[in-house]
Order: sequence, then C-alpha cells, then structure tokens
Amino acid sequence: MLPIWRHRLLVVRQDVWREVCDATLLELDDDRARSVVQNWAMHGWPLICRRPCERERMEIEAGGVAVGLPLPPYMGKQRLSFILPPSGLESFSGPVWLGDDISFPGQTSARLHDIGQLTALGARHDLAPEAAGSFLWEAVTGMPYLSETSDFDVIWRLPSASMWDVDALSAFLDDLVRTARKLSIRMDGEIVFPGDRAVQWQELCSAQPDDEVLVKTIGSVSLVPVRNLTKARGKVTA
Repeated sequence: MLPIWRHRLLVVRQDVWREVCDATLLELDDDRARSVVQNWAMHGWPLICRRPCERERMEIEAGGVAVGLPLPPYMGKQRLSFILPPSGLESFSGPVWLGDDISFPGQTSARLHDIGQLTALGARHDLAPEAAGSFLWEAVTGMPYLSETSDFDVIWRLPSASMWDVDALSAFLDDLVRTARKLSIRMDGEIVFPGDRAVQWQELCSAQPDDEVLVKTIGSVSLVPVRNLTKARGKVTA
C-alpha cells in the first residue's frame, strides 16, 4: 500500500494524467486553469497529499488518495482537488529543499541567505528541512508563486522518539527561534512528530506541557496536550 502523509508529493502516471485532464478540462470554465493543468501533466510535476473532505469519504474508503494541485496566486490561490487510485501514483524523487543548485524566479540574495541559515540549522540538529507552500511550488514548477512578502514555509520532521529525547527537541526549538529572528522574511511551518502529527512551530515553542496545541494529520485535526507529543516533564523550549 502506498504510504500517505500530509505534504507528501506524489507523481501521477501519464496514463492516469490523461484521464484526469479529460475530466478536469470538462469541469473547468477558466482557460488559464485548463492551461495550467495541461502544462502540469506535460511536465510530470507532483501533486500534494491533502486531507479529504467529507463528501470524498466514500472514495477514500474505497482506496482513493486525496491530492491537490495548487494554482499560482495570480489565479486566486485556488487548489484543484482530485481523488486518484494509488496504483496511478508514484513517489516524487525530486528535491524538497532549495539548495544552492536550485534556482527559482523569486530568488534573491536575501532569500538565498535565509535558505543557507535554515540548512545550517538542520545540519546542527541532524534534521532535513523541507520547503512547503510558495517556495516549494515555485522551485518545482518555475511559475510565479512567490511575492515580496511571501512567508518562508518550512517543515521539520522529527525522528522516532527512541532517537530524539525532549532535551534534543528543546535545543532544536531554541535554535529555531534564534534562527527565525535572523531571517529576512517571516518563517511559517510545522514541526512534524512521528505518526504524521504536525504542530505549527511557534505554537509549540510557546506552549507548556499541559497546554493543548492544534495537531494536524492526513485524516484529522484535534487539540492535543503537548505532554502527549513530547512526553516532556518541563517546557519544551526556554
């Protein structure tokens, strides 16, 4: 079975893309959106796993996978939604972080410096940052997703609890706060605990062990005490 988690990128087989395009182009009444879908399929760019809505529940229970295609912001920040068979999807093997060898239209020296600082932060704590949002899609597609005020969306996936204790998490979050203050633009994003449990990083940094934080998974959104995520006896960050 194909593993699914929030923000996972999946590539659609070309024969499945043809079926998607045929159906989508009939439904869309926007020529620009039709063009984007056709171009997306032609280049084989990935789609992103998402939480299904209630009306899609039967298709998901039948084995379908909920994925999305984010249209560029100049088209109103819409996302096209699809339910596709897992047999028509494959893992995305491209980069999910913006290294020195990846250029993008909105690239500036300040943003490159920010990327360098976040890369170094990950290296200090043996974590691999993942780009999300506008930065990711502009780097993947080369289309204009970034604006001058776009946040820097970053995902940090923590290893299993057996490999990372609360002291290591506290040290990382402290370092994350210091690094975020040095960036040229605001950083948004999530800390993802084992089990695909994601928490907005600033919310986690300001929380006490008994505080509840909003936890998102591929199938749910719920309030969970920080203690249940970290097994912490003290605050997870100074």
